[in-house]
Formats: sequence, C-alpha cells, structure tokens
Amino acid sequence: MKKYFVLICLSMLGFAVNAQNYDDLCCPQEGEDAWFVVNTMEDALDNPDLTILDLSLQTPKLTEAPDALSQFTNLQCLDLSFNRVGKFYESFKKLTNLRCLNLSGNHYLQKIPEFFAEMPALKYVRIEGLNWSAAKRAQTEKDFPNITFIW
Repeated sequence: MKKYFVLICLSMLGFAVNAQNYDDLCCPQEGEDAWFVVNTMEDALDNPDLTILDLSLQTPKLTEAPDALSQFTNLQCLDLSFNRVGKFYESFKKLTNLRCLNLSGNHYLQKIPEFFAEMPALKYVRIEGLNWSAAKRAQTEKDFPNITFIW
C-alpha cells in the first residue's frame, strides 16, 4: 500500500512542477508588458499586434480554433481552454511565434493536429482534463518530440 501511495504522490508532484513551469514560461509575470491581452475574438481583431490571447470559457463555446487566428503573427500565448475545440485549420500553423497553447478541458479534441510539428516556436501545450489513455499520451509525446505536453 505504501508503494502505491508514494507513486501517486510522486506523479502528482511531477504534474505540479510541469504545470508551474508552463505558468512561469507562458503567463505574463508581474512587471512584464502584458497590455496586449484581450479576451474576445472581436477585441482581438481590433489588435492585430497582440501577443497574448485568452479565449477560454467562451460563450458560446468554440468548436474550432478560429481561422482568423492565423493573422496574429506576433501571437506567443494562446488560451483556448474549456471550450469544445476539436478542429484546427491548417492556417493555424501560420502562428510562427506561438510558443504556448492551452487546450485544457476541450473534450472534443481527439488528437493533436500533425501540423503542430511544423510550428517551430511551439514548445508547450497544456492539455489537462482530457481522458486520454496513457498509451495515447505516450504516442502523442513521441509524435511531437519538440513539444512539452502538460497533462
């Protein structure tokens, strides 16, 4: 029994460290310029130079990553969490400066699009709260060796 308890605690600790690393690397820190943060696609369209876009918890929920995102070439951090995103357009790979992507809670997402491997700056994908099997997670990490996934 103690052996299982230790394994569970260690895996939870590893998860916490990964989640914290994502926040440190991807979220604006106190004192950083984060004034390009907007929370709706309508606001985003008025700010083509934005670097951070939070489209989490949209009403109505997004079922796809909006094709219009491809025009934000300076975008570095994108939060699409807790929607119903299950589709990405090929034009998404035009986000050549995107380094952090939060897809947590998007239960319609069945797999990571293959073209994510063609996005040179994409280093971190947060994908918590999906009921993907350990085998599916391992295969995803193998398919995208240059991306760190935070499960």
